[in-house]
Amino acid sequence: MKKALVAIIIIIAELSTFAYAEQPLDPLQKLIDQGITILNDPIYKDTDQKDNQRQQLSEILNQIVDFREFCRRALASNLLKFTPQQLDEFIELFARFVTVYYLTMLQDNYNNEKVIIIGQNLISYSTAVVQVKVFWNDIEIPVEIKMVRRGDSWKAYDIFVLGISVVRFYGAQFQEILRKETPEQIIDRLKLKIKKIEEPLQTSFSKSSAMSLE
Repeated sequence: MKKALVAIIIIIAELSTFAYAEQPLDPLQKLIDQGITILNDPIYKDTDQKDNQRQQLSEILNQIVDFREFCRRALASNLLKFTPQQLDEFIELFARFVTVYYLTMLQDNYNNEKVIIIGQNLISYSTAVVQVKVFWNDIEIPVEIKMVRRGDSWKAYDIFVLGISVVRFYGAQFQEILRKETPEQIIDRLKLKIKKIEEPLQTSFSKSSAMSLE
């Protein structure tokens, strides 16, 4: 009986911690608001300030996304092909690729669109799903963000847009590429993609093709 009471007390304590700990939507909402403030800041309308704006947005994105968890899930069984050093380089490069591609596109296309967090589903102490509505060009786009607890904070590791998983989208590309290429080759592929996006005089750059790693 004494052991049972101790177990109940421990469970209650854990549930209490879960209830009063920072919820995933709290930091997410804060960071989204910070990002929108930066996008709306008139100082960044100056072309010379775009790099600075992108750097500010990049810092926010890295606080939101757990790129290591994202890459681990997207690589799936191909994870075993990478040495620890290759994996670290791959994650760093993929995070940079996502940053320069998506943030550049966001800077070019953002026009006071709204992002509204509508709810969350706490699956366990360490995992949650946050439901979001994005209003883009007067179109309501449902988005789900899968999040994982990292210490005292929450970070996203997958995003579902109209039911399509970003992890699965890139996971399919990783799988196809790694059937024919080595980890070192896909790392070189990422470096080339980043160079093409960042090259200021690249007049033939296509945003639609850049989204693919192939």
